[in-house]
Order: sequence, then C-alpha cells, then structure tokens
Amino acid sequence: MTTRRQVVVTLGAGVLAMDAGFAQQPRKAWRIGLLQLGLKSYHVSAGFQNAFLQGMREHGLVLERDFIVEERFAEGELARLPVLAAELVRMRVDLILTGSTQANRAAQQATSTIPIVIVVEADPVGNGFAVSLARPGKNMTGLSTLHGETIVKNLESLVLTVPRLSRIGLLKNPSNPGAKGQLATLQAAAQKVGVTVLAFDASDSAEIEVAIATMQRERVQAFVGLPDTIFSGQSELIARLALKHRLPSSYVQATYPEKGGLMSYGQDLTGNWRRSAKFIDKIFKGAKPSDLPFEQPTVFEFVVNLNTAKALGLKIPQSILIQATKVIE
Repeated sequence: MTTRRQVVVTLGAGVLAMDAGFAQQPRKAWRIGLLQLGLKSYHVSAGFQNAFLQGMREHGLVLERDFIVEERFAEGELARLPVLAAELVRMRVDLILTGSTQANRAAQQATSTIPIVIVVEADPVGNGFAVSLARPGKNMTGLSTLHGETIVKNLESLVLTVPRLSRIGLLKNPSNPGAKGQLATLQAAAQKVGVTVLAFDASDSAEIEVAIATMQRERVQAFVGLPDTIFSGQSELIARLALKHRLPSSYVQATYPEKGGLMSYGQDLTGNWRRSAKFIDKIFKGAKPSDLPFEQPTVFEFVVNLNTAKALGLKIPQSILIQATKVIE
C-alpha cells in the first residue's frame, strides 16, 4: 500500500527530474540571415567570413553553439535580392546581416521589425537607412563608410602620378544607389584640378570588359573604380583589363592593387565584418538597433603596386610612397 509520505516523495522526485530535464535543454542558437549581392567565393576569399566569425568569438559567440548563419548570396544577380530577403523573413531569423547598399535596401523593404546590421553603407542617412548616424531610429544600424572622401583621395593620387592627366574615367554600377552621389563628388573634385570625368556603366563581367575597352577608345588616361559589390568580386578581371589597356587605376579597396591594379585608398572592409559582431552582440542582449549609432571608419589603407607602375611606365612620386601603408614590389 502506498502511503501519503511515499506519494510526496515520488512527486518530489518527479519534479526534480523535470527540473533536471529543463536544465539540460541547450540554450537557443540565434539565427542570423546573411544577405549578400555578390559571390560567396569572394566573401570567403576576401576574408570577410573569417573576420565575422572571429568577431563573434571575441564576444563569446561560437558558431553552431550560440548562433547559426542562414546564407543567401545573389551571386551578382540584383533581381534575386528581394526574393532572398523575403525568404529570410519567412524563416523568422532573429537578425539580418547585409554588406552592400543593394542588399541593405532589399532587407529594409522586406522587414521593418527584424533587426538589420549593415556592414557596408556609404550614406546611411542619405539612402534612408537611418534618421541620423547617432540615432538611427529604425530597425537598422551598423557601419558606414566615407567613400566620398576616399574617392577624392584616389583621384588626387592619380593626378599626382599620371603626367598631364586631363581625362579620367569612372567605372560605376548604375544599379548601385550610391553611384550617383559618388559621381557628383568626383566631378566636383576633378573640376577644381582641371580634370574631365567620363562615366562608364557596368553591372557584370561582360559589361566591365566593354566599359574599360571603351575608356581607351575615348582617350581616357586613367580611371577610378567606384565601390561596388559586383566590382569587388571582379577585382582580378578589372586589374587585368586596366593593365591590358594601359590604364592607371585607383580604387577604394586593397584587393585591387593586390590583384594587379595600380593603387588604392580606402577602408579595410574585413575590419567592418569583424566589428559587426559588436552590434549583433548588443542586439542579442536586448539593445534596439534604433538606439545604436552607426560607426564611422577611422583607419584607412593606402596601397601602391610598384610592379604595375613599372609595367605602365610610371614613376610613383615620393609624396605618395611615404603615405602608403603597403607597397607591393
């Protein structure tokens, strides 16, 4: 016969067993949706993936244990971005991570509630992703760039390097919302030094080949490549074509001179991917994106490829070399 004392003991043991079962339940792994316009292969080879995971580890967040990443790469096809963004929203990811203006826009249009951390954005306020850099006021925050200033620096470097430079080309992607403003910035700076800017549109590898070949026919003496995810993924092609057509070139990312372009001045974007973890960690701990200020860059890289300069018959001025953070020779 079961006594009242035995029932109480049995119930108590059952409760303890239930508590132990709950205690053993693994904690929730956050689901991060990664939305990118470009190529996954470039995302990996450029070091962005490793930089992001490193940043997460620095905040105590380990892949598979604390978070999983649902990757969506449009592989350069702009029309796929809205579809991929909607897919992430339907999956109910906890946060969306984006790395280009086009991807930022697709994520913004897909959700106004899921937090969005932007890794790269030239103009968060001008493009409508934030009310202000200090108080974004929306579901988006992250890291901004100063591409306007870096593009001007690239122009100035070419003016100092290329003798009697009077016609400069600009390689731009017409589908990039930031291209129009960056073109205006470059034209204003070029006008001050008596240089004419000719813009050439391209949105894929075939159009890039046509654009750079056309620059040569239009008697362009050098060109600047605007920051763009498509161009980043085609950096080796662009550098090779620039050399083939004997066009000195300057960019905002070190990837280009490392692949054979002449020079670059800009931000180290791998650092952005690492620092994005700081925003993610704060949001997972309860912070609202609307209250997290956009971070602006403070460190820039100036890379010069002396091998390319020699192949083009150019002498890099000492005034540029002493400013370079890296010289390839």
